[in-house]
Amino acid sequence: MKKFYITGTSSGIGYALAQHALNEGHKVVGFSRRQKIEHPLYKHVKIDLSELSQYVSITFDHEKGVDEMILINNAGTLGDVKPVARLKPTKIAHAYALNVTAPSVLCQLFVSHTAALKVPRSILNISSGAGSYAIPSWSTYCASKAALDMFSQVLKQDHPEVNCFSVGPGIVDTAMQGDIRSASEDDFPELQRFIGYKEGGELAAPEEVARKLHYILEHPQEFDKVCFSLRDLSL
Repeated sequence: MKKFYITGTSSGIGYALAQHALNEGHKVVGFSRRQKIEHPLYKHVKIDLSELSQYVSITFDHEKGVDEMILINNAGTLGDVKPVARLKPTKIAHAYALNVTAPSVLCQLFVSHTAALKVPRSILNISSGAGSYAIPSWSTYCASKAALDMFSQVLKQDHPEVNCFSVGPGIVDTAMQGDIRSASEDDFPELQRFIGYKEGGELAAPEEVARKLHYILEHPQEFDKVCFSLRDLSL
């Protein structure tokens, strides 16, 4: 049995990842502000991951019968979709707190708390293609995902014994895509492109994305890079 720690389990990819793990008979500890999963193997931690004080004391406990420990940092925010001059300083700070600080600290806690264990340990950070190229009006999101990618690469160098990946899931049919489509064209000049993804049926289902991400975790030896996109894989 594996034990998963997954952030953002109330919807989208996080919810699908948790359900997949539970269906396979694994234990899941979910972190989010809302509880949407009821299952004998699921434990929910109600938490706001934009507040350091709420998660800095989290412990990653090993249990008898658990033969692998896995952390998945999925929670994140798009932040303000506006040109830089129109951003609110508080929204910038919130986006970095949730997208960079929280996964970085949780990685540190996970690696340190599990250092003495003799079981495999894996970290999967949910990144984005936006961390590799600039998208107008997405400054905080692009920058935070780039930071997460680099943090993951350094973590792997520091702790090669830990399987660590930072994976862009592609364009997925989640609430975040709805937030993108609700932006004004004045703030976001590429709005019609993202409306077209939805209308053209180009958005991936969270369940299919979860299946592919679980494949990566189950076969880490097949992936020699830390950062990559699901869109580049045939799974």
